[in-house]
Amino acid sequence: MLQQTNGSSAEPSAIVERVRKVASALGCAGVWARATGPYILLGMRGGDAFARLTALGGASYGLAFRAGFGIDDAGDSKRPSGGATWDPVLLIDDLVDVVEHALVGASALPTDS
Repeated sequence: MLQQTNGSSAEPSAIVERVRKVASALGCAGVWARATGPYILLGMRGGDAFARLTALGGASYGLAFRAGFGIDDAGDSKRPSGGATWDPVLLIDDLVDVVEHALVGASALPTDS
């Protein structure tokens, strides 16, 4: 079961709502979040999931990106195709930092330009 940062059990919907609030506070209104099994998936409105958060206990969450997501060697944006396969966990941190790193990794944060 997903856990809140205070270590108590929480409904997945409460964690999803926290993830949405973090994304919104960072200026990412177009990001969706939903619980699926033991994970929280993040994606851009109208798109597939780009990141997966996993509650690891206590205040710790793991972050993994969808395999093939990111920037290729030519500098072009790559998008996942086919089924959902995930890279290994890249980062373990608290929920707020994991969400922020997911948004940075997906280039979802608004820019000042």
